[in-house]
Formats: sequence, structure tokens, C-alpha cells
Amino acid sequence: MKLKGFIFSLFLLVSVSVSGQNVSLSFGENGINIPDTVTMGDTIWFSCWVVNTGSTVITDNILIEAGRFDQTQGLTNVRAIGAQGPNVIPQGDSIEFVPGFLYEVVTQQHYLVGDNIVVIWPKVGSPVTQTTQHIYQDLFVIGSLSSVEQEITNKLQFYPQPANNQISFESNKAIVQVQLFDMLGKELNTYLLDNNVLNTANIESGMYLINAKFEDGTSLQNKLQIQH
Repeated sequence: MKLKGFIFSLFLLVSVSVSGQNVSLSFGENGINIPDTVTMGDTIWFSCWVVNTGSTVITDNILIEAGRFDQTQGLTNVRAIGAQGPNVIPQGDSIEFVPGFLYEVVTQQHYLVGDNIVVIWPKVGSPVTQTTQHIYQDLFVIGSLSSVEQEITNKLQFYPQPANNQISFESNKAIVQVQLFDMLGKELNTYLLDNNVLNTANIESGMYLINAKFEDGTSLQNKLQIQH
């Protein structure tokens, strides 16, 4: 069973005045990316832009929070799924949470097998009330796969790990490009591959996030350690 996904957004009507000005955040025009069907144990990779729609400059951490809407209990299992900052965001300006940086594992603590209504919103790190855009989306969760199947499904596979001069990707699909990020989510470079092999000889030793885009439009992510 797969739900027909729908996305709609609303703005809270209550805001607080900070030094006579309003704190207000929203997602960019594309909202936040989330699939409509996952398996228990999957990793959900999010990406979005957060826009300062208020009347004050924001100088704080920006959090992405999530919860599950229950028809009888309301909003439950509220938690932060990622943060970035501290930031300086003028009025009308924005920051990006890039693909491969913002993610959450689907567990029984936060999700139910079957239908879920997921609620996601941005907020400043300081504990203040604010006008914040909430995104509501249907998510259908199916039962757990075996641990071996989860590993193959959820993560980009390559060897060796840690890498030295190159890595070879284990995939029967051609990889169009590979994006490399630091552990704070900043994109460092994009590479085009030949025969699913990436030359890492000129990449400094360290820990990275890597996102591979396949020819069929799908993508997978994993952590990459380089050690020369």
C-alpha cells in the first residue's frame, strides 16, 4: 500500500516580539523533501532552504524539528533532526540544509508501521515563540527488512574504507555524479565518474559525507573516511 502524498503548509498566528521586531521562519518555495513510503530502519535524507521572513536579523542556530500528528493526542514525539549555525540571516535572506547533511533513521520511537502524518518546521535555537511554517506530509511505513537488506538499501556502498587514492562503488547502476560535503554539510566539490570509480588522491585526509546520484534519478549517501 502506498499513500497518495499530499503536502500543505500553514503559518502559526502567534508570534513574539523581540526588541520590537518579529521572529518568523519558513521553508523555501520547494518545502522540504521527504518520501511518501519508507521501510522501518530506512534513513530519510532531507534537504531544504530556510528563509528569514520576519522583521529582524537572526543571529542564532537554526533547528529543523519534526513530530508526528496523532488524531487524538495531537503533536507527539517532537525532536530536532538537525541544526546549523550560529547563523547571521538578514531579513529576506536564507540558508540551505544541503542533501546528505540532514537525516533521520525511521525507528519505532518516532514512527508507526502504517500511516503517519509527519510535521516538520524550522525554528531558531533560542527558546522563543515565533511564527513558523509547518509542513504536513503523509508517510507510509512498512515493516522492517533484514539487517543485510537494510544495509544494501539505505547506504551507498564502496571500497576500500578508509580510502586512499581511489574508491570503487558497488552498484549495478551508473553513477552520474558524486557530491562531497564536510561534516557540517558544506558542499566541497562535485565529481563526474568513469566506471563508478572516484579518484581521492587529491582530497585531504578526513571524514566526509558523500552523495551519489544515479542515472535513474535516485541517490544514496554514506560517510567517507580518507586516510593518506
